[in-house]
Amino acid sequence: MSARFWHSIAPPAALLLVCLACSSHGPVPAYDVAPVLANREEITAALHAVGAGLEARVVLLVRVDDHGYVQEVRLARGSGDGDLDRAALWIGEQMRFSPARYQGEPVPALVEVPVVFDVVRSVVRPPRLRNAEEVAGIIIRDHGDLRGTVRFRIRVGPEGWVRVVREGRTSTPEVMSVARRLIDEVRFWPAIRGGTETADWVDLTFEFAGAESRVYIENSGR
Repeated sequence: MSARFWHSIAPPAALLLVCLACSSHGPVPAYDVAPVLANREEITAALHAVGAGLEARVVLLVRVDDHGYVQEVRLARGSGDGDLDRAALWIGEQMRFSPARYQGEPVPALVEVPVVFDVVRSVVRPPRLRNAEEVAGIIIRDHGDLRGTVRFRIRVGPEGWVRVVREGRTSTPEVMSVARRLIDEVRFWPAIRGGTETADWVDLTFEFAGAESRVYIENSGR
């Protein structure tokens, strides 16, 4: 597992494991009673350990035997973040269940387990832009004829680099294309939590307005 999940762990204010959703995939017997997670407290603790500062949704496909033990865990739908997906798979491997039942008898089952990392973070200092004027200068110099605004939801790593980009919104495909390329040029001072540099999410805005173009973090100063 990536070291970033174990570095300076701090319990998040809110973290949710969504309840099981039944699935009929794969060569397993039918069941009329779905498996029930038996070690919820342990899994919640694991989520706190690996999920501090994270925000995403992963859906696992978990094969449970007729004794309630996990035999296999696969990704049904990933988050787009490889480290986070691996953390979710690890969490799935720690799960234990009351087994599924068919006509009162325990049977194997295949279930989908949506895991939602939904964190209310307490960050002493959010990420800050280091080179906003430099990137704005690139827009002015190379793209002075473009007009429009695009905002991305991005995750800034503890080293100040952009780790994850969620699709933004804009009025023109050309502005979107240029803004996505410019993300690679943006640098940050990372968020600080508990005196330690940590990852966090911000809304990064590119404003294409000729000589008045600018780059800034929404709701966090400029």
